[in-house]
Amino acid sequence: MNKPDKVLHISVSSLNDFMACRRLYYYKRIKKYEKIVFNLAMFVGKVVHVGIAALLEKGKDPIKTTMEYYREEKKEVNNKMVLSTNDLEDVAKQEFIVKGMVLAYKKRYQKLLKDSQHLQSEVEGALQLSDNVVFVIKLDNLMNVRGIKTLHELKTSKYITPDYIRMIQTNRQTTIYYRAYNIIYPKKPIKAILYDIIRKPSIRQKKNETKIAYAERLKDWYDAPDDMSKFHMERFSEPIVSEEEIINTIIKVSEEMIRSRDKEDYYANHEQCASYYGDICPYYTLCHEGGETRENLLLYQIRKPYHVDKSNKKGKHA
Repeated sequence: MNKPDKVLHISVSSLNDFMACRRLYYYKRIKKYEKIVFNLAMFVGKVVHVGIAALLEKGKDPIKTTMEYYREEKKEVNNKMVLSTNDLEDVAKQEFIVKGMVLAYKKRYQKLLKDSQHLQSEVEGALQLSDNVVFVIKLDNLMNVRGIKTLHELKTSKYITPDYIRMIQTNRQTTIYYRAYNIIYPKKPIKAILYDIIRKPSIRQKKNETKIAYAERLKDWYDAPDDMSKFHMERFSEPIVSEEEIINTIIKVSEEMIRSRDKEDYYANHEQCASYYGDICPYYTLCHEGGETRENLLLYQIRKPYHVDKSNKKGKHA
């Protein structure tokens, strides 16, 4: 468990976990449990991120790159876990869905892609906040947009709602990446943020529909105007949340993390047991259906360590 004499490494996701529900943080970050279940949303998100990055990099054939990555991920998923018949069908269907999403993005943002230059993907850094706390970051993409160095935050989502759009400029992840990067790399700072959302299609291939017909219908779905936007892109110079505010948040939360020693200190926030969209917390079984019994633990595996390069770590900010 976390001890004052041990260096605590925090990421945006671990910070969000702790702030959402300390018991979730305990199971995920302290015990390092990971539910053995196929996550289709994560699968789609990873492939689409690679596809959009390939478009930004202006490679020879970004669609080919996307589909090669899709096949690699599909193979890895099949090798790592036993999928149900429905999961296997869902994975197979993603071939046209992810391709359709990347093609739709390419068509929608032709001018942006022309005016942009990809700089770097998966940009890593580390910020020493105190003797005991190091904050690590890993940015999706950095790009030049008409000569301005820009943090590109790409999201795939079931829905693009007015509330979602309203909260973009106070988004914790984006704020932290922007502020932390500019502390770590003060001589080459980010000057703008491009927050980019592409909606996952709500249509599926019909039972007797050919793949070609479905691909065409998918294209029409993205092209057709309706009351629920398929895309949202917002560009602004910096987050509303200041550097002082976000660093203070990280420091105060890290102090709570260090003070937490036993399981009871990581108390549950039961409002987080189910999301707004009805998704159940992956640790619900451990919290509410018997705890860490031998039978329940068969549903979980130990999470692999996550490493970020800390060679460029900056000194104390606290």
